[in-house]
Amino acid sequence: MFEDPVANLGLVFIFIGLAVLTANKLKFSSIPLLILLGIFFGPHAPGYGWLDLRLINVSESIELLSRLGALFLLFHLGLEFSAGKVVENGVIILKGGSIYVGLNFIRGLALGWVFFGSVPEMLVMAGITTVSSSAIITRLLMELKRTANPETELILGIMVFEDIFMALYLSFLSGYLLFQKAAFSSVFLSSLAVMIFVFFLLLGARRLSVYLNRLLSIHSGEVFTVLAFALILLAAFLADVLHVTEAAGALLLGLVLAETLHAKRLIQIFAPLRDLFGGVFFLSFGMNIDYHQFAAVSGIAVMMTFATIAGNLLAGYLSARACGYRGPAAANIACTIIARGEFSVVVAGLAATAGMVGIMQPFAALYVLLLALASPVLAKRARKIYTAAVYFWNKLSGIKQILGNFNAGKE
Repeated sequence: MFEDPVANLGLVFIFIGLAVLTANKLKFSSIPLLILLGIFFGPHAPGYGWLDLRLINVSESIELLSRLGALFLLFHLGLEFSAGKVVENGVIILKGGSIYVGLNFIRGLALGWVFFGSVPEMLVMAGITTVSSSAIITRLLMELKRTANPETELILGIMVFEDIFMALYLSFLSGYLLFQKAAFSSVFLSSLAVMIFVFFLLLGARRLSVYLNRLLSIHSGEVFTVLAFALILLAAFLADVLHVTEAAGALLLGLVLAETLHAKRLIQIFAPLRDLFGGVFFLSFGMNIDYHQFAAVSGIAVMMTFATIAGNLLAGYLSARACGYRGPAAANIACTIIARGEFSVVVAGLAATAGMVGIMQPFAALYVLLLALASPVLAKRARKIYTAAVYFWNKLSGIKQILGNFNAGKE
């Protein structure tokens, strides 16, 4: 393991380059490869005598670049759309988000009760398994070249809805676990602040874009880039103050700036940064996973992974159909939003701080890893999954019709 930060960072980017090249050769997502490389060559990698694979270390510089990677991923996605589109589809997003989050949350509560039989663990399990990973989903949409697809607007809307939901849920959960009370006044004030912030930002996006147009009307590429970067960091800071994720703040800023005349220029500048630092985010995620703790939680993690995939496909498909999406488009939505990530880790950490069952953190790590590996496969094969589902449904309908005719003949 390199002690020199420059050598350590250089090796990180070598691994990222290898993962991206391999993924391109295999025509597969680079996300699972990056996470696995982080696990097998990070600080928790095997190290027995001369066989020491702990080559890269989690440093402050890597953690910073990882956070920037998440910001650039979500900021770029926001630029691909606009706040105007989100507002126009507000009712659809509210409907789809409510169905998707509601069904997944109920499933998490039920399975949490089955596995642990107590209210605190049930609430934590629901939090770990409900909300999708914005960073992984964004990377998948870009790798699969689906950002221009009509159904991606609903995926984006669900992600915004999930961020608001988690801001409210974490306020409640922290009050319940740490103080053994719901802290309803704190939850109400936090919820109100988040909703007002998002509501007025989206509604006032076009008016705000007028001022941002003037602010960014700069010929110098250097000054333009520095100013845009400062705006991203400011948006992340304000979101964090309101107890919303930094990435959500970057996403909202992207939605607002998409209304300006500078959207294409911003995309050209930040697309390379998104790809570069986004790789650091996923590699760093793997580096923080300690696989030595997986043995004790492997059974429950595998069961929850299959339950999440099945439940998520159903919830995603139902929310898509409720919002007017049919066929392959609905299947794309259901298969793309399966991955879990940053929120799962946060909830598990909160449980550990409250002194709850010690398996929550290793469970969350293995659960997130399994879904991160499965999600790209399912997203890429969404159309085939839909075709197979239709085929079996038709076969089942045919069998039911034959049995019905047989019973009618007997009568």
